[in-house]
Amino acid sequence: MPKTYTKEEKDNIRQILLEEAEIALAHSGIESITVDSLVEAASIPKGSFYLFYSSKEELFLDVVSTFRKDSEEKTLSLLAELDENHIVTSLTEVFTFLTNEIIKKGIFRIVDEKQQAIIRKKVGKKRVEEVLNDLFSYFKELFSYFAIDDKDDLEGFYSAYLLLLYSFLHKDKIKDLEASTRLILRGLILQLVGE
Repeated sequence: MPKTYTKEEKDNIRQILLEEAEIALAHSGIESITVDSLVEAASIPKGSFYLFYSSKEELFLDVVSTFRKDSEEKTLSLLAELDENHIVTSLTEVFTFLTNEIIKKGIFRIVDEKQQAIIRKKVGKKRVEEVLNDLFSYFKELFSYFAIDDKDDLEGFYSAYLLLLYSFLHKDKIKDLEASTRLILRGLILQLVGE
């Protein structure tokens, strides 16, 4: 007979699984992460995993969806507090916060088409597209705070930001990742704001 959990236990286990999946994604690709390693880190029986997710790939999509929801409130509050006199510095801080969260939670791995293909095999193309479209719409919404009329400039910033995310797939080769990221973001923002 399968183990039954209270609502509070279910919420706690789901949160632990999300956190363990984030940690795993921050360090390796989806193909090398196993359900066994996730349940061991979460200290739950393997069978219990399937009470929450049909596959590890479904869990990773939940990581992305949860990231989007959790970071939106914080990021939007940072944008609301922008210092008009130091707009480049303020925007750099906002996007540095967002980018550090993307690195810490392994979200950058999901940008990679190889990782997306692995997920699509298990959960289907439509589900992957829904989650990624929501994430990318969120990024574009954040970039719209620049109040730029030229859609090409905004699209260029968005593309440059995605390029930065792709570079994190090789983050272990970057000597000072945080300083490098901040410098690149500041340059992009300077270019976009025109200060």
